[in-house]
Amino acid sequence: MKKEDIELLAPAGSFDALKAAVQNGANAIYLGGQKFGARAFAHNFDYEALKQAVNYCHLRNVKLYVTVNTLYTNQQIEDIISYIQYLYEINVDALIIQDMGLFHLIKNNFPDIEIHMSTQASVRNLEGVKYFEEQQVDRVVLAREMSIKEISEICHNCDIDIEVFVHGALCMSYSGQCLMSSMIAKRSGNKGECGQPCRLPYQLKEDNKIVSLHDRYLLSPKDLCSIENVPQLIEAGIKSFKVEGRMKRPEYVGEVIKAYRKAIDTYFLKQKNSVETDILNMKKVFNRGFTKGFLFNNSLELAKKIPGNQGVKIGKMVEYSPKKKLLQILLEEELYQGDRIYFPKDDFTRTITKLYKKGKLVNHGKKGDLVTIELDTHLKMQDVFRVVDSRIVSQTEQFLKQEHVKLPVQMSLGGVIHSPITLTLTYKKEKVTVKSDAIIEKAYKTPLSKERILEQLSKLGNTTFSIDKIHIHFPENGTFPIKELNNLRREAILKLETALVDKIRERKDIHLHKYQSKKHALKGIVLQVNNLCQLEDIDLSEVKEVFVPFYQYKGQNDKYVPYVPFLYDENQFKEFLNSDYYYLCNKIQVNDFGALHQIKDKEIVLGYHMNVNNNLTAIEFNQSFVVPYELSKKDIQDYCIDKEIYFTGYSQIKNMNMKHCIISDYHFSKKVKNCQMCKKHHYSLIDRKSKEFKIITDNYCNNYIIHSHRFYFDQIQTLNVDYLLLNFIDESHDEIERIIDDFKSIIHGNKSIEKRKYDTFLGYFSD
Repeated sequence: MKKEDIELLAPAGSFDALKAAVQNGANAIYLGGQKFGARAFAHNFDYEALKQAVNYCHLRNVKLYVTVNTLYTNQQIEDIISYIQYLYEINVDALIIQDMGLFHLIKNNFPDIEIHMSTQASVRNLEGVKYFEEQQVDRVVLAREMSIKEISEICHNCDIDIEVFVHGALCMSYSGQCLMSSMIAKRSGNKGECGQPCRLPYQLKEDNKIVSLHDRYLLSPKDLCSIENVPQLIEAGIKSFKVEGRMKRPEYVGEVIKAYRKAIDTYFLKQKNSVETDILNMKKVFNRGFTKGFLFNNSLELAKKIPGNQGVKIGKMVEYSPKKKLLQILLEEELYQGDRIYFPKDDFTRTITKLYKKGKLVNHGKKGDLVTIELDTHLKMQDVFRVVDSRIVSQTEQFLKQEHVKLPVQMSLGGVIHSPITLTLTYKKEKVTVKSDAIIEKAYKTPLSKERILEQLSKLGNTTFSIDKIHIHFPENGTFPIKELNNLRREAILKLETALVDKIRERKDIHLHKYQSKKHALKGIVLQVNNLCQLEDIDLSEVKEVFVPFYQYKGQNDKYVPYVPFLYDENQFKEFLNSDYYYLCNKIQVNDFGALHQIKDKEIVLGYHMNVNNNLTAIEFNQSFVVPYELSKKDIQDYCIDKEIYFTGYSQIKNMNMKHCIISDYHFSKKVKNCQMCKKHHYSLIDRKSKEFKIITDNYCNNYIIHSHRFYFDQIQTLNVDYLLLNFIDESHDEIERIIDDFKSIIHGNKSIEKRKYDTFLGYFSD
């Protein structure tokens, strides 16, 4: 792999952050507009700012990608088409998406723009990548739960660009599969509105006892940092090195991109890269503590005591005078006026406005100094951390005032006496020519020398260009006004800049087919279970189908339909596909693109993990599907598809789907597979409002955080669906029997009897 094959991809939540990324060596930028991006609370870019961002990047040979990676409903389709038309026209290089209906719309109507499948699509295996390769997606952003070994296997067995997160914040749940914020507060991570409940305090409950007495933030991962492993990442075959951080400040983006630029460059120069200083500088701008994540570990490391920026330790408190409201700090690092410091025991921050040393006002203190600051709040005695380094902020501001990206251009100047001068500038395949208004005169005294012409043409100042070669064909006895020569140079530079950015694509008019809502009549009840033993002695006579785990399916009952859960063992699934039991079934439910790619000869039901949120997606898949949990009654009634629709009327909703194990992390400070602790006790998380979220595990030691309230929807007569799905997780035999009977009664118009026995909620049906 060559250096030019590697892309360093930087985030931008503001124009200054974009500039910091570009000026520090990013090859590409990803950002969001004010609609349909997965970071709705970043500053983001309005239409005019998006156009300026494209021009700024393209003028510096940097690509720009826009996130359109939320899920959307039928009511939003016209808006999203209009938005994509604009992005296409202004020459955005790629769109980052997750919705398959949107993918096909773009692929069919906007052929000149790349499509990158977002990490929100939860692609975590080779078969999933092959699915998108067959769909002619240009790039796949892999799930952050993948190991370097798995990534390498994918990269070396496919012909599609692979993008991987190498630095920044991590999520506890698989991206695109987290409903925690959505179910708690209707702030959907799938719609860019995540309230980050993972960064809030929780307590771990073992049976009936709180056991996490010292750690508060049990769902808050440290930040990913793989700077030390850049050689391994390159050798794995990764195309794009992605840095997370669209909510971060310019100095964060600048320091991180600078560090990874250096690491990539030194690898290809075959030089040793010392990263200690780079890591420290990155910590200074933001860190929750660093981890190598699932890339190089088997589990996440958590920031259990501080969920936000913990900064860098700069000293410790010595003495506080409540009367004078003065705090003394013994410094272990330099401290400057304008720095912001943090006191973790009290979760308290303070900007240094006045700093005293030996009673005198100073602008900074050195290591070993005893300094004093004004402080109105009486805090516990503790170590002190710096979370904003005013020097780095100032250095970034000054750095961004200058142009550091230089594109090498060739110049050719020529002319003869009594004719204008012609100046041609060439950068790669782009060539522009300008001609002067003034003409070359015969010199009667001092002719204009080639050295002087070279000097004037080389004055490119704070532009994005540098001189590669200059060819001068000027008469030895000629003269020309220096002022006019300078004007000619400026005119040529402006024309080349315009040529590099002024590449507006032709507008594409999209005429959407007007689909008519299809009427679906309720055909009966369908069950889904976690374990076949839950069905023992259950009367299935009035049940249409039962979805059972594929690894337990043996064709035991004609009503059984195997399902592939969202998380499963690849080898175990391949064994099933090659078994006699696979040939016994006619239908399979799937919940990821990897399983979908491998099933060619069966009727398919798309599970709710596949996020069939709108008609475009439903029609493109052209399969029966389970309605996602984040849709409203109107959204469901608007479906226009002849395929069968399954609606989940009862479920303990999985808010989080996690590779990490909270339970073994508590007992062993890491993920220990098959430790069996989950079999010995019952575990749950208690939030700050005393709500309890049960933790369950599967056969592969994945964790699932179950919502505090059960979804129990008993107004099913008003829904436009074919089947009512009752999804059972760990319910007892008696519970299942009672709930089935209850819904049989509800179907016949009776009120629910069982619902009042539980803490229930209606999710997106409560409006």
